[in-house]
Amino acid sequence: MSDLVVADLVAGYGDARVLHGVSFTVREGEVCAILGPNGAGKTTLLRALSGVVRVRGTVTLGGTTLAGRSPDTIARHGVAHVPEGRGTFMPLTVEENLRLGAYVRRGGAEVEEDLGRIYTYFPVLKTRLKQAAGSLSGGEQQMLALGRALMLRPRLLLLDEPSLGLAPLVTRELFRIVQAINAEERTTVVVVEQNAHLALGIAQQAHVLETGRIVLSGTAAEIRADEQVAQSYLGYRV
Repeated sequence: MSDLVVADLVAGYGDARVLHGVSFTVREGEVCAILGPNGAGKTTLLRALSGVVRVRGTVTLGGTTLAGRSPDTIARHGVAHVPEGRGTFMPLTVEENLRLGAYVRRGGAEVEEDLGRIYTYFPVLKTRLKQAAGSLSGGEQQMLALGRALMLRPRLLLLDEPSLGLAPLVTRELFRIVQAINAEERTTVVVVEQNAHLALGIAQQAHVLETGRIVLSGTAAEIRADEQVAQSYLGYRV
């Protein structure tokens, strides 16, 4: 089983500690939503899992230790990170961006096959192959960022605020595709998202992060029904 197990994770920037002993487990093939206010440490958590910031504690994926390894090594172990702001290479074409997603892989035939798979999820990208990524709309850029991550054939997909700056219709379509990817490919997903309704709608479990600590955990249904979460993130009382 390729479960993600995080134990006593501590991370920060320089002398500033952001995460204070975060622990949780995501079973293989599940979607886990990370909720919390701005500044809670959600983005730092994803950066810690992908090796972008230094950590103390334990992170394992399928029994393989990830904590303390470089981002490229973690990527080779099947972890794909779609950062806030998408991280697309604007001067490069759509096709070049997608191919960059497979940089740690070998086998040209498999890469070509996966390009076709990406186009089934995101047909609009096939019509934009030779366009510069910077000329795409915000929604198309987010689709490209997600498509590039999928070119890694990840076991674990980390999504940081995928709805940021997108129209509601585009956001709903993006989450529908993420849900389809999880269901069809059994890709484990950890999603940080301000739109708690959407995140909880596709997740099996959720954690609420505040000031670098998990203050509430449960199934998505339990978190949705919690009065504190409902008032703070969902805009209604239970």
